[in-house]
Amino acid sequence: MNNLKALKLLIKYPKIVKNNGLVMAEQIEFKNRLYSEYKVKQLPTIDLLDLFPNLEIDINTYSFLSGTSLITDMVLLKSLANRFKECSYLEIGSWRGESLANVASVADNCTSLSLSSDEMRAMNLSNEFIKVHGVFSEKIDRITKIGHNSHTYEFSNLNKKFDLIFIDGAHSYKGVLNDTQKTFPLRKENKSIIVWHDYSYNTEDVRYSTLKAILDGIPKSKHNNLYHVSNTMCAIYIEDINLPTTFTSFPTFPNKLFSLTLKAKKMQFEPNNQ
Repeated sequence: MNNLKALKLLIKYPKIVKNNGLVMAEQIEFKNRLYSEYKVKQLPTIDLLDLFPNLEIDINTYSFLSGTSLITDMVLLKSLANRFKECSYLEIGSWRGESLANVASVADNCTSLSLSSDEMRAMNLSNEFIKVHGVFSEKIDRITKIGHNSHTYEFSNLNKKFDLIFIDGAHSYKGVLNDTQKTFPLRKENKSIIVWHDYSYNTEDVRYSTLKAILDGIPKSKHNNLYHVSNTMCAIYIEDINLPTTFTSFPTFPNKLFSLTLKAKKMQFEPNNQ
């Protein structure tokens, strides 16, 4: 957030900025704009078990470290990839590579577009931050990695379209808008699916800047194909489904139980020097 924008928020929402900070004020501004332009405050929620009634899937790569998607987010992605024969998967923003590694275990081919090491150095990110990028998705043959900023990358160079697209790059309004506008035309067919991470701050609280970017980024005629998936931090674009929906509010009364068997082992390799 630049200084001018911060000053405008301070003038417009002085009490909110004082009590809750600039980020909260910015989210309230996006919430107001959302309702003014679209008359919505959230997407309708599909229950995870309505989407996958016989849900049972293994997540074999997970770190439980800061910035990692929820286990249920990984479950959603891997289960969606399973819907396609020879799934072609595109991911924008891959961090440590956990979602890539999990989807690659069932997809035919995966493409990752993330900042290059040089771009991260130009942003003054630390060497430690750079080294963890892609650590879990190294040496997986079916993954093609492209090091480039999605704002400047020429997506026509991919020369292909995709069954499943996961947008998890920069989480600013401009970042999500850019990635949405550029990847929406890359759907292979009407059955193709887009998933946005960090639609919400957790499984219940909407991140209004992300929702605004999603709605601004795709044609208004397609908005009825947008949903939140319960128990995840994800929004989804999916056509031709007829499932019940609800609207999420905090605190959500639980309607399902998950059963987890947890195993862990020491990693047998060191991070690559970037």
